[in-house]
Amino acid sequence: MGAGDRERGEDVALKGYGAVGFAVLVWAGWIVVTRDQVARISPLDISIMRYGVPALLLAPIWMRKGLLPEGERLGPMLIMATGWGGGFVFMTSKGLETVPAALFGPMVPATLPLIVSVWDFFVEKARFSAERVVGLLLIALSIGLIVGPAALRGDAGFFRGAPYLLAAAAGWSAFTIAYRSSRLTGMEATAYVCLYSSPVLAAAALWFGTDLTAQTENTIVWLIFSQGLLSGIGAVASFGYAVRHLGVARTSSFTSLVPMGAALGAWAVLGETPAPLDWASVACACLGVALVNGAAGGLLRR
Repeated sequence: MGAGDRERGEDVALKGYGAVGFAVLVWAGWIVVTRDQVARISPLDISIMRYGVPALLLAPIWMRKGLLPEGERLGPMLIMATGWGGGFVFMTSKGLETVPAALFGPMVPATLPLIVSVWDFFVEKARFSAERVVGLLLIALSIGLIVGPAALRGDAGFFRGAPYLLAAAAGWSAFTIAYRSSRLTGMEATAYVCLYSSPVLAAAALWFGTDLTAQTENTIVWLIFSQGLLSGIGAVASFGYAVRHLGVARTSSFTSLVPMGAALGAWAVLGETPAPLDWASVACACLGVALVNGAAGGLLRR
């Protein structure tokens, strides 16, 4: 391998790290932004912007491949759309109405591998490495460090919002399991999730009403940019680019930074000050997700 090839390889890897760093930054920022937006905008309206905008912008994908891509089954496609579609953002927004953004990481992104691992163990009969077991135990500990103190202090707001976040985590897990059986790229899956979600959200808006028409132009532009463009398309495209150039395992390990990024963002932007046990929970969640994704094994192999 010549010097030029090495330089090109290093350049591609550097771009891959930059892409996954951008995706993690967007996902962590999305938690903070959504927590801020739910104080003034309904969860339904947030969901409409989150999925309606990408459904339109990614129309060339689903128009080219058809309403049901060739070779894909309708059942898994509907599970993907239900789990990671409008219901996911709606449940997330409802939960963030009363749960601090710092606790979102342990409650949703960290709970995802826990739920998927339960499925893999009981349904797929998978065998877990010691690294994955330790990671799952750390995730369970991170949840305990949140739920225990909340129960002791009688935090009604937390327990009012926590079921919504757990429902969001369960939906995201269902999407993940169904997506593994598909042949879609991340961007294609995003296009179809948004496409299938949009009619349901439009019907909900007709039934329950929407306040989007009452929002200012600046608010609408910010919703389009933060929910539709950055979170709905930009982060997915960046993550997919990183996967192609860094590999699934290495790229997925970076998602462990999302809980800490959300906690730091909530502290810096929203003025939320997590308690020491909350910080401990976030740290356990980050380390647990990294181990479940094989970060330690990857470092040892390198």
